[in-house]
Amino acid sequence: MKHDLATARQLVKECGYDGYPVVVLQINDRPFLNAAAVVTRNRLQSIGFKVILKQVDWSTSLIVRARTEPPEKGGWNLLHTWWLPPDLVNPAVHPALSGAGSNAWPGWPNVPELEQLVTRWVRATDEGTREHLAEQIQLLALNEVTYVPWGEWDFPTVFRKSVKDVVQFVSPVFWNVRIA
Repeated sequence: MKHDLATARQLVKECGYDGYPVVVLQINDRPFLNAAAVVTRNRLQSIGFKVILKQVDWSTSLIVRARTEPPEKGGWNLLHTWWLPPDLVNPAVHPALSGAGSNAWPGWPNVPELEQLVTRWVRATDEGTREHLAEQIQLLALNEVTYVPWGEWDFPTVFRKSVKDVVQFVSPVFWNVRIA
């Protein structure tokens, strides 16, 4: 993806941004989230935004992200998080593909059309219709900015050769494990 910072700066000016601070939650006890907040601050500042990093630990972020007050009253504008593949496997369970307003993921996107498309996807009985609806859902979510994908990574895991029968799962489970 080519980044055009000059165009981004121009768009910031054209949108009427008046210099109010953008509050980014900086989750400082998860290194990848901490780094993402710093990179986001730097990029937003480079195109003309004033940015405040609000440092919180992961547990506190779960409380703060639920606040609906404006940033000057303890709220926030932007946060980084992550999900595991099963959380995103389809539009019915993907947290960021909700447009249900106050019943949606924090950020509270109110996009009734998105909710309708997801409902249609759930009720569709053939794969062709589901694929078409999934594409419409993704396009609408990205156009309405219900979330912004910021990366993809893997958590590699290794075990000693003597560790046997490890169950492959999205998070560690220790049943069935034995030492040979």
